[in-house]
Amino acid sequence: MADYDYRTYWNRNIDRWGELYLDISHGHETLAGPAWYSSLYNGSIGRIERKLMTERYARTVAFIDNFVRPGMVVSDLGCGTGIFVVRALMCGAIVNAIDFSPTALEITKQNVLKHCPKEALSEGKVTYRQANVQADELPISDVTLAMGLTPYLTNLAGFMEQALPKTKLMFCLYADPRHWANRIRAVLPFLNVRRLQCYTKNEIDLLYSHYGWTLKDRQSFATGYIDLAGI
Repeated sequence: MADYDYRTYWNRNIDRWGELYLDISHGHETLAGPAWYSSLYNGSIGRIERKLMTERYARTVAFIDNFVRPGMVVSDLGCGTGIFVVRALMCGAIVNAIDFSPTALEITKQNVLKHCPKEALSEGKVTYRQANVQADELPISDVTLAMGLTPYLTNLAGFMEQALPKTKLMFCLYADPRHWANRIRAVLPFLNVRRLQCYTKNEIDLLYSHYGWTLKDRQSFATGYIDLAGI
């Protein structure tokens, strides 16, 4: 699992994930393995994932609308296509768009220019940074988003060490190893098409406590849970 090439996967598929969030279509993603397997997966389980992605988008937008205020600094870790960068900018935030995929950052720039041209051309409103969030120093922010990130991290402790001391509030999605679907993936690894990394709630809570953070809200979602936590 740890040797899976996540960077290649995201460079190849990030534009397709944008389609999922925008509820345009599902079924274009290129997965590891033979072509027939990608086609079979996207035509079956992928249809369910499409609905879940739409819900995840709605929950994240609701969080941004409720917690982000003009002048706040927001870091979007694993910014992907930049849809949440755009939303935060629309709320008046100063945004750090951070991803390890250069393709993702380029797509984010295009979407910011398209939807927030004034902010895109204003110095200091949005910063783009290619980084490994498990090891590289992150910028200071008021709010951090990590809504499609931790299932692709193999060093969660390293991520928390970089992220938590640099922000006050984080909205973050985790995959739960105790969920029945992830239990099946553990027994039948060929079903884990994206090599998802799962973390128990106890693991997460211990890391929060280590950095003096408290869990403010936790909601079950899909095969995991979404946390709102902070200092």
